[in-house]
Amino acid sequence: MTGKSATTKIRPGLRRAALLGAAGLVLSLAAGPALADVKIGVLMPLSGKGASYGQHQDVAMKMALEQLQKTGIKGEKVELVVYDTRGENSEAINLTRKLIFNDKVLAIVGPFFSAECEVAFPIAVQGKTPIVTASSAKPGIATKNRPWAFRNALSSDLMNGDLLDVWLKRNPLKSVVVLTDVKDAFTKVDGTVVFPTELKKRNVEVLDNISYQTGDIDYSAQVTKAKGLNPDGILIAGLYNEGGNIVREIRKQGLKQPIVGALGMSEPRFLEIAGPAGDGTMVVNPFWADDPNPKVHDWAVEYKKRAGVEAGNTAALMYDTVNLMKLCIEKSGVTNKPAELDSDRDKIRNCLGGLKNFPGVAGEITMNEVRDGAGSSAILKVVNGKYVNMAK
Repeated sequence: MTGKSATTKIRPGLRRAALLGAAGLVLSLAAGPALADVKIGVLMPLSGKGASYGQHQDVAMKMALEQLQKTGIKGEKVELVVYDTRGENSEAINLTRKLIFNDKVLAIVGPFFSAECEVAFPIAVQGKTPIVTASSAKPGIATKNRPWAFRNALSSDLMNGDLLDVWLKRNPLKSVVVLTDVKDAFTKVDGTVVFPTELKKRNVEVLDNISYQTGDIDYSAQVTKAKGLNPDGILIAGLYNEGGNIVREIRKQGLKQPIVGALGMSEPRFLEIAGPAGDGTMVVNPFWADDPNPKVHDWAVEYKKRAGVEAGNTAALMYDTVNLMKLCIEKSGVTNKPAELDSDRDKIRNCLGGLKNFPGVAGEITMNEVRDGAGSSAILKVVNGKYVNMAK
């Protein structure tokens, strides 16, 4: 089977919506008679809040498409209908509806942020369309939207305990100050619920929980307040941009305490923003770019060649999720006929729900009873501007 090269097709969209940046990428996988496109929707932040996440996922998505070009899906063409949500809930709502009811996709990958998933998932349930986020880590989101919503990512409550165990083993301490991004749904839950619960189990006192918001620029007041409390350690529940700038401010004010960060700070962009101040920070991630496993290593090398930075978990999970869709379309008996759209969506949903031991680059994936893709996580420490895996 031979494949045609990828082509772009301009399609009308909602205001500020983008199909791979104002265009839809259609990848033809088969020669011969024209067949109906297999349409999969994708929602990710290509601009605005979290644009770096979306840009990294975009690279991984295109790598997955190239792999599909070699293997195909039942000899039919694949069209990824990609919209830019800008990380905004209102866009996630409108674009989920558009994908389901206008574009009539078989399934949706995304959206990215937990807050987006909280508003988009119920729409997918209403439209009886399988939807899989490759990033959201707030506990319980997929569970609340069964049977159509899934998460191919570990929720933070399954990772943060392990992170604290390794951090505390290397930094025996009795007190911390927590700095929490209260605007982002995922980091708010992490900073106010998940981390405090895990710290209490380990007899570590939270002296204060100091809030800030996504998009803040000046963190001097929060860090000054933390400094006055003189904690043994500092925990940051934040995303890569805010987390990186907070770490810089912490070291600028002369604080030497060990720092531990939430999942959102385990992205390559954090290393760039934090600079030398980031050294010593510990985070958790379902993916480690320097994993010696040949499959992971080869993929990570190729990703870095294309993106110019090391792969993070959001990129790896996007790559795996596109391939999960391929698997379920091929193995579940999808017809890809307009008259059988509802039946095809149901077949994909059943396939995702029964997924076991899928060999992804982010680890072996099994969909558990709460619709989360169970896997393993790596505890990482920033050493000389790179993430280094710490043995649990």
